[in-house]
Amino acid sequence: MSGQKTKKGWWVGPLVIFMMVYAAFTFYSQSEDLYLINLQIKQLEQKIAREEAIKAELLKEKDELASDESIEKIAREKLGMVKDGEKVFVDTNK
Repeated sequence: MSGQKTKKGWWVGPLVIFMMVYAAFTFYSQSEDLYLINLQIKQLEQKIAREEAIKAELLKEKDELASDESIEKIAREKLGMVKDGEKVFVDTNK
């Protein structure tokens, strides 16, 4: 009896070994892919953080430029404008 059981079930051992090797290979392959994906995620998160810092700086600059003082400064320096009643002195040495 035990001789027949061995002949019928001879394939079970190699099948289990094959399945274990296949599972190990699949796990290794997927773990490498997961590592690369996590690396890409970290790089994208760093890029997002840099872009958000740039955005915050630009919003701050926008608010500063929109202030009355900034508009007046640009009008005086870039456009040569003056307020009503102000006297303009021109430096002729330039």
